[in-house]
Amino acid sequence: MNQTTTPATLDLALGLDRALAWHEGGSVRYAVAELRAEGGARRDEAPPLNLALAVDVSGSMGGPKIAAARDTALAVIAALTPRDRLTLVAFDSTAELLLDARPMDEAGRAAATSAVRRLQPRGGTNLWEGWLLAAEHVATAMAADAQASHRVLLLSDGQANEGISEAAELARHTRGLLERGIITSAVGIGDGYDELLLGGMAEAGGGRLHDAEHASEISEVVLGELLEGRAALVERATLRLTVPANLRAEIVGGWAHTVLPGAIEVLVGTMLPDRPVRVVFRLHCPAGQPGTAIGLGGVARGAEPGTGEAVEAVPAEAALTLARGPENNAQPRHIGVSVAVMTAWQAEAMRRAVAMNRDGDRRGAKHFLEREVRWMERYARGLPGADALLAELVLLLRRVEEELDPRLSKEIYAAASMRSFAKADHRAAPRAALSERLRRDQG
Repeated sequence: MNQTTTPATLDLALGLDRALAWHEGGSVRYAVAELRAEGGARRDEAPPLNLALAVDVSGSMGGPKIAAARDTALAVIAALTPRDRLTLVAFDSTAELLLDARPMDEAGRAAATSAVRRLQPRGGTNLWEGWLLAAEHVATAMAADAQASHRVLLLSDGQANEGISEAAELARHTRGLLERGIITSAVGIGDGYDELLLGGMAEAGGGRLHDAEHASEISEVVLGELLEGRAALVERATLRLTVPANLRAEIVGGWAHTVLPGAIEVLVGTMLPDRPVRVVFRLHCPAGQPGTAIGLGGVARGAEPGTGEAVEAVPAEAALTLARGPENNAQPRHIGVSVAVMTAWQAEAMRRAVAMNRDGDRRGAKHFLEREVRWMERYARGLPGADALLAELVLLLRRVEEELDPRLSKEIYAAASMRSFAKADHRAAPRAALSERLRRDQG
């Protein structure tokens, strides 16, 4: 029986970097929503897993990669319990079902082991068809155990070059699957995968993208994903910020989100114990009478793994007050909130500049970073840790007109994502700091 000593809870706090804005309009302020999950981690048993592995077996997966993928699948089989179900899909130009939601009892483990041995590299990369087939069988198996945690995990080393291959379209489908209760995560293998495409799918699907530079790291990140799934306190968490009609708000960072009338809804995804998540919003303030209060509201909700029961935070509120120039200029700022803003802003700038570089718009990337550095330098004054973040941006600025090495692009993307989304790196080998890497790889 799945028991907890206390039910899972969500705690939401909403803070502002500055409480006042100039009454003549044009002020930019930031709101930070901090979300924490607590409680229900103390389980006698974690919820069962209804897991599908969709493994890329295209020709580029030959040699050590496919051998490591087989070893990883075998490690997953060993880590699952008889309460868990495993689906295994292999995809190249087409998708093939090798194992259909089998319980991992003794007979299921034997069948799964036999299926893993059939993983062999062959054709192209129809990532869409592989993901879809895996998702369909997880969805079908939901009826057998509605209280399981339902997940699809993609393993790929390449580009989606057959079937649906547009990043936005694939992300739309993973978001739709999440609405049915199924989380999508991905493992990018080597240096040839498309981090923007796989990352977009994972972020919209409530999961995350793991980077496995070396074949030996595939098992590390996949088992890390499984452990996170076991430890999750809340799944499919969302955060909604409501704003008045005269205030324009935008998200800072790569969060999957939907803009609604008078609100922004952000997909936060899985919440882990002792891992608070901070979501940053940029606020473009209107003009008005001094003393006018502009109210903001935040609500957050999610589902408890195992039971699927709704978990809701107590709503949070904050208010900006319009003030005359001298009062506005003299106000202090909240240091903790401002550090969170600086961290999210820098990570967003890094990810966006790398994406522009990859798309060939290197001059545009340079102009973008020049502007961001200029604005960020003003914001960063007096903030602890800000100098190191600015130094990374300046080093990237010096390189961004070159064609960046694919491995460097992926390390920047991974580091910025972990910084933005409060994620852990499951790779055992330590990585050099980005500033060191940017200097070392400079030609």
